Amino acid sequence: MPRPALLARALERAADARLVLVQAPAGFGKTTLLVQLAAALAATPGAEVVWVSLDAEDNDANRLFAALFGALAALDLPWPVPPATVLAQLQDASPAARTALGALLDALGGRPQARIALVLDDLHHVSDAAALQLLDTLIARAPPELCLFIGSRIAPPLSLARWRAGGELVELGLADLQFDLDAAQALCRLRGLQAPSDDALQAVLVRTHGWVAGPHLVLGSARQGSGMPALVGPAANRHLFDYFAQEVLAALPPPLQQFLLHGSVLPELSPALCQAVTGRGDARAVLDDLFDRQLFLSALDETVPVLRLHDLFRDFLRGELDRRAPGLAAELHARAAAAETRAERAVPHWLAAGRWPEALAALRQMAEGLLAVGGTHRLERWLEQLPPDWRETQPDAALLRGLCAWSRWDWVLARDEFQRSHDDFARQGRPRERCVALGMLGACHNALGDLERAGQVLATAADAPLPAALQVAFDSLAAWHGVARGDGAAVVAGLAAMADNAALAPAARYPNIVDMSYGHFIGLPGTRPLMERLRRLCHDEVQVPALDAWLAFWHGDPAAARAALEALLQLQRQLPGDVMLGISALHLHSLQLAAQGQAAQALAVIAPVGDRMTPGFSQGWRRTYVHVQARIHWRAEDADGLAALLPVLAHPRSPREWPVLDTGAALVQGQHALLRGDLPAASALLEQAVVLQRGGRLPAFMGDARCALAMCRAAQGALDAAAAALDAVLAEAADDAGLGLLLEPPGRLQALWQAVGPRLRCPAGAQAALRRRLAAWQAQHAPGATVPPDDPLSAREREVLALLAEGQSNKLIARALDLSQHTVKRHVANILTKLALDSRTQAAAYWHRR
Repeated sequence: MPRPALLARALERAADARLVLVQAPAGFGKTTLLVQLAAALAATPGAEVVWVSLDAEDNDANRLFAALFGALAALDLPWPVPPATVLAQLQDASPAARTALGALLDALGGRPQARIALVLDDLHHVSDAAALQLLDTLIARAPPELCLFIGSRIAPPLSLARWRAGGELVELGLADLQFDLDAAQALCRLRGLQAPSDDALQAVLVRTHGWVAGPHLVLGSARQGSGMPALVGPAANRHLFDYFAQEVLAALPPPLQQFLLHGSVLPELSPALCQAVTGRGDARAVLDDLFDRQLFLSALDETVPVLRLHDLFRDFLRGELDRRAPGLAAELHARAAAAETRAERAVPHWLAAGRWPEALAALRQMAEGLLAVGGTHRLERWLEQLPPDWRETQPDAALLRGLCAWSRWDWVLARDEFQRSHDDFARQGRPRERCVALGMLGACHNALGDLERAGQVLATAADAPLPAALQVAFDSLAAWHGVARGDGAAVVAGLAAMADNAALAPAARYPNIVDMSYGHFIGLPGTRPLMERLRRLCHDEVQVPALDAWLAFWHGDPAAARAALEALLQLQRQLPGDVMLGISALHLHSLQLAAQGQAAQALAVIAPVGDRMTPGFSQGWRRTYVHVQARIHWRAEDADGLAALLPVLAHPRSPREWPVLDTGAALVQGQHALLRGDLPAASALLEQAVVLQRGGRLPAFMGDARCALAMCRAAQGALDAAAAALDAVLAEAADDAGLGLLLEPPGRLQALWQAVGPRLRCPAGAQAALRRRLAAWQAQHAPGATVPPDDPLSAREREVLALLAEGQSNKLIARALDLSQHTVKRHVANILTKLALDSRTQAAAYWHRR
């Protein structure tokens, strides 16, 4: 029913608001008012309205924002990062998740000419603390172009007091929504009914305290001549609703009654689902009829139509369905699940129907896609709803629990779950599922350093020809198994097979290619063309800047490497919760700084890597990053710094650590002896390292024992031996266009080259090309000096900050940028929040430093 005065008042107050909160108990017309507000805003030039109807399934952070992102897709926002990638970061309310919201905020503020109204109806269904904290962050940092409209039965735990004090909160509550006599009379006219006497209407309003549903129900039952129920005193509005709803339902023809009762199991009434649940082929016409009767329905899409029952009415109908036909609801849920085209929407129906096998099958169908966008908690919540005794006997459930653990880098738990699922799949004679579990099990063994078992997995897979989609996981395992053992040929073979099979099965790119730690592969002989091919296969994936940056550093020129690093660091700032992306960015940044001679800065950059690793990372994996620090000290000829790392790097490895660490231990000890001038010790250790390297090739970022041995031999006067060792390094660099020599001590490398130059067999042209590339890098400023600071501001906020830093007031900034002063005020507040600053003076100082 139109309420023009309330609507006009709400619209006027919302013009400069950050949040419009419509809060009242059930039945007071919150949704109706929000629909009217949305319609009025949609008719405003330059305004766009997005509507999200929430229910109990939206009660976690990832699911809430998945619903929000899905609704925003219609706006075609200028996302700086694909929304699915941002969504994958939104699993909790951690600082990383709150930072990841910056991409959403930039997208929302990316069209300053448009004003976006985002409506979240029925927020009372969301009680998850993390979800509400993220929503609070979104509202607090919202660009001026965005206003949120929230409908809720309760006051949500958001920063309402702060926004109220700042004049940025519009609150519409009971006093605004209650019906008065004029509104009740208008409702009668809208219904085409003869209004009861003023005294009768007033009695209804007094009894229901202005409850909007009260007059609707009384008028709905008036057609039957029913009187008011003799319900007074403490009787609740809910009882009044049930009383009158029974009258309204009884007035409908029996087929319509049955349609409503059966449809009450659906959160939304669409023609297709209603036809499946009710068996009626005329479901579309019935929905039109129900909407025309002005029952307790709201239209989510009037053209289809898609309707939604009012919560109170739906609860009443569900209770009535259970009373009239006990047990039928389960069958109706099963029909709805079978008709759902999306597994994610089918799962709650299968669970409500008690159809556990079908629910688990739907979870298997959707698991990979859900985990890719951060839906781990949602998947685990649904798994917990399966009966424990039954669930523990299902290998599919164990496989899903393993995938959830893998997504959190909990490799020990993942290994146990994958082992259980693998064994049960084998007993049940399900070879395809067994191979899926086996591939993940092998990856866990390799990550935990259990290379013997990882090798057994590869041997088992080799005996069974697999389709490309399943084979990719074993190809990835073969490549990683090669890295762990230092087997360069196995690395190349694994990458080549992975590229071949990933081309045949694009869906297998995630996580086998996308989540690779590229730095462990880049620079190894023969890997460049394969990594470039993998890069082309996954060119649309958001993690591609990491691969681009590694390739550019190891094989490109300084300008390309610097630009690629800047892109990677910007992406890492936008997605701080992506563990592998963050580690890869810090790893590469430290090496580029080291290559430019900035050892102290390089060590500062690589230091936080250990803190980013979850407990699931094995010691063998961690130790490779200590070798990054060792490489930086070696290049800087810092013997003391290298000595401080020897207790870790030279310690005998455990059986669960990567064998390639033996090569690394001999190398760093030999390098340290060489820096100290102990040539006999250095010679022995480096000879050992070269021998080990033949069967245990180090990742390129850790070093090349032949180069250090060549320096040692030259220092001993054995120039022919030094030239032979250096020749092997130069030949690989020329063939692969690699620049591992960037991370060797430049003074020692130059002296070595001069000393053995006439003895080298490497063609002079190839040597000259390598020298030019090295000189180009050493002539450049450090990448760290050109990478912009961590700047989370949008383009418009930077414009505002630039003028603020000039000393301009909000009024002058508004005039210069053609904005309202209120909008400038919002921009300034967002700038201070994003930069964690307290004043305009600090903001100006930040800009000038920048």
